[in-house]
Amino acid sequence: MKRAFAPLFLLLAACSAPQPPADAVPTAHAEAAAAKRVPGQQAVEPLWIFRATGTEPFWGVNAVGATLTYTTPDDPEGQVMRGERRRIENGVEIAGTHAGKPFALTVVAGDCNDGMSDNAYELVSTFRYGDLDYKGCGEAAK
Repeated sequence: MKRAFAPLFLLLAACSAPQPPADAVPTAHAEAAAAKRVPGQQAVEPLWIFRATGTEPFWGVNAVGATLTYTTPDDPEGQVMRGERRRIENGVEIAGTHAGKPFALTVVAGDCNDGMSDNAYELVSTFRYGDLDYKGCGEAAK
């Protein structure tokens, strides 16, 4: 009789996926499940992969999780920066230190226009690196 239940037990054990530790880095799927709604607006999509750009001066940041690649026309290869990622109201902030300079990228939901291309963006971004302050727009990865 015990042998008859062994396959059933193994089947049930295989169906229950292990849970990640409480301190694990959230995945894009886990963040999407935790998206919050803003009254009167659509759900604010958590930003896992996105880009932020600005003009005058031209700059760009590609973000994947808590890793940023900061580029300028003088440095198109960019600098890879790893920081701490945290949710803020209607967006995300990634901050840390790179090459001895503090940096912080903030991206929040909001209408934005870069002032040159007439493209409409759904995110407003700010980026501070050392004593440089940039303002621009952003968009989630497509």
